[in-house]
Amino acid sequence: MNPRFTLATIYLVAFAGFTSFSWLFPVIPYYTSSLGISVADTGFIVSLYSYVMAAGIIPIGMLSDRLGRRQFLVAGLVLSAVAPFLYPLAHDIVALYLVRILHGLGGALFLPTALAIVADLSRQGEHGKTMGWYTASSQLGLMAGPVAGGYIVQQFGFTAAFYGCSALPLLALIFVATRMNAIPQKSAPPQDRSMHPWLWLRHPGAIISLLALIITAVASSTVSTFIPLYVRDFGITEAGAGMIITACYASSAALRIPSGALADRLGNAPMIIAGIFLSAIAIALIPSFHLLWQLAAVGLIYGLGMGLSMPASLSWLAHLSPPDKRGFSMGLGSAAFQIGLAAGATAMGIVVQNSGFTTMYLVTASIAAVSGIAMVALVRVRKSSAA
Repeated sequence: MNPRFTLATIYLVAFAGFTSFSWLFPVIPYYTSSLGISVADTGFIVSLYSYVMAAGIIPIGMLSDRLGRRQFLVAGLVLSAVAPFLYPLAHDIVALYLVRILHGLGGALFLPTALAIVADLSRQGEHGKTMGWYTASSQLGLMAGPVAGGYIVQQFGFTAAFYGCSALPLLALIFVATRMNAIPQKSAPPQDRSMHPWLWLRHPGAIISLLALIITAVASSTVSTFIPLYVRDFGITEAGAGMIITACYASSAALRIPSGALADRLGNAPMIIAGIFLSAIAIALIPSFHLLWQLAAVGLIYGLGMGLSMPASLSWLAHLSPPDKRGFSMGLGSAAFQIGLAAGATAMGIVVQNSGFTTMYLVTASIAAVSGIAMVALVRVRKSSAA
């Protein structure tokens, strides 16, 4: 069977999975409010999904290397389909905790396995392109989910919104069933066994990639979490804030496929470093602008930085790791991103509370810039050691 058709199936699965994940972004806060749950508890309920993902992704990725990909992919989609049916039955905070844990486990089963399958099916020298397609699909899902979930809950209520969220993983399961035999169960073992199987983790490229994923996630969570609060002082509505965030994700999604292909031709390091510095510049510019069109333009620039760095980071990890460790490597990259998402919103919330929005954005930009400088130094170390 043609691996390109199987890759296209995984891209569709990624779109459906990430649409389902982001579908509940606008639904959960309204649902918890209707149950009388506090804002602080709501924040933890929302984040619990990411915490479970961060804790489960690496061991599940390692297990998929040993036991095979298909059953973990299917199990993740099944749990992601079942969990939304349980939300309408959860009428207190403890029940919601349990449902979110189950839902997060579904994501932890699905994400590293799907990424590892993409790496397994990628031709030599095309990891950047395939990761570009995968991350573009997931990014489009993240854009589509909140709009659809918000519309359904507004028009038809919570039960319809939760059931709609469940339909998407079920659709993804149908996609997977059509290509089940073509999905690789395990990676081929590495031909060269002279190198220690974990030595690749010490490679500067692995360090750069993981650092880039963390920093990109910190910046992304900072921008998406606090833009609505920042812009309200300038008379920009909630819809306007949504437009700014959408601009970030739209330009990021548009650039991921070409940037992945460029990473294959020019190398991963230039794309990652350029993306990190471009993100730093965009975030540093945010406090200088107060008009909707200006902030949307800055959001577009920031999204381009994300679009440059993400496919190249995942591509480099996939290229460096041995074939029989790709579940682990993709799990490690995904965990780094989830940790960055959780840490960014938490740490920058403390900064904005104590020092204001301007300081928060400048601190975030400085962290990204310093990380970019560290990456340049690591590339030079790699070149000097290879000389």
